[in-house]
Amino acid sequence: MDHIVRYAETLGLLETLGVVGFIMYISAFAAVQWGLMNGNSTAYSLANVMSSSLVALSLIAEFNLSAALIQGSVIIIGVTGLCLRLRRKWSKTSNVLVANSDPETC
Repeated sequence: MDHIVRYAETLGLLETLGVVGFIMYISAFAAVQWGLMNGNSTAYSLANVMSSSLVALSLIAEFNLSAALIQGSVIIIGVTGLCLRLRRKWSKTSNVLVANSDPETC
């Protein structure tokens, strides 16, 4: 255990960010598996985008192509999904506003 602590003390900022990203990934995945979080929720999507962004930043210190491809894909898919959610939410909101508006005030 002592060697793990000594190794952790040698980590730079980027490596530490990668470890934090890993912890976030595993925590969100565990929460979904244990029924504490919905895998289709905005919170889960945000957790994945934030986690993958931190891991991607850590790749600056030590690049790995396959890891970069995975993280980049998760970021792109996650951000796209979040944008689609927002668009659907705004669309529903605007439809409600239009349906509830008084034609004489428009």
